[in-house]
Amino acid sequence: MPSTGTDIILAIDLGTSGPKVALVTPAGEVLGWERESLASHFLPDGGVEQDPEEWWRTICQATRKLLARALAPVESIVALVVTAQWSGTV
Repeated sequence: MPSTGTDIILAIDLGTSGPKVALVTPAGEVLGWERESLASHFLPDGGVEQDPEEWWRTICQATRKLLARALAPVESIVALVVTAQWSGTV
């Protein structure tokens, strides 16, 4: 496992197509990323729904894949940043 010699941020972006997770340095260097697909259910009235349990499952799955790549020591992760679809996540 390479030693980054720096603090690492675990970033999670829950987008409409699925979560993306990345390991990022404070300077903005992306060490690596993973993504998972997420099913959307389109409603007759034009709405769209996703299963929150599926959000969590796919976030965990992508995170496990990323950490398994051993791009940085897990102990160097000092922050977690989470963002999600604009105002659509309820």
